[in-house]
Amino acid sequence: MIGSAWTPKEFLSDAVAVAPKLLGQYLVHQTPDGLCAGRIVETEAYGCTYGGVADDGSHSFRGLTSRTAPMFHSGGISYVYLIYGMYSCFNVVTGPSGQGQAVLVRAVEPVIGMDLMAGRRKAKKLGKNLTNGPGKLCQAFGITREQNELDLTGACLYIAHSDTVSAVDIVQTTRINIDYATYGKHFPWRFYINDNPYVSKVL
Repeated sequence: MIGSAWTPKEFLSDAVAVAPKLLGQYLVHQTPDGLCAGRIVETEAYGCTYGGVADDGSHSFRGLTSRTAPMFHSGGISYVYLIYGMYSCFNVVTGPSGQGQAVLVRAVEPVIGMDLMAGRRKAKKLGKNLTNGPGKLCQAFGITREQNELDLTGACLYIAHSDTVSAVDIVQTTRINIDYATYGKHFPWRFYINDNPYVSKVL
């Protein structure tokens, strides 16, 4: 099931290249409460260019700030930010230093620590609603702003390979909930595993 952790080199490609490669891989978080792990089933790339047009849907579009500083780090660290002032979103920083790129992990299929996840989510039953969205998966995995800028090749929060080799049926489409972006909302930078029940719902 869960294989070796990703190496630093694997994070250094552009976000658009890393986003589909993350599908079928595992997000692992070792916490004081216990271990949580899930198979990544949905991602979105941010911060590159598409057809020569900069990504105005990315936090890094307006440059380096105290909030976006992790995105300008070399690939292989976490970028965790808040939406609506209360929900955390977990991103994998990618590319060379100074590029401002990251991949948002939108959904995972839980495989280890489901009861712990359900407790954190105050869920009465196990099911797709545990982790079928970026805020939900962070709550389930105990990922908060305290996990911002962590080394994703370490022993606490990391990306791991699948130890089985199998083809992943990937759907590529436009990203979700970035209608504020004039151009970026049209970029086909959302990737998900076809027919996986844990993929977030498009409203």
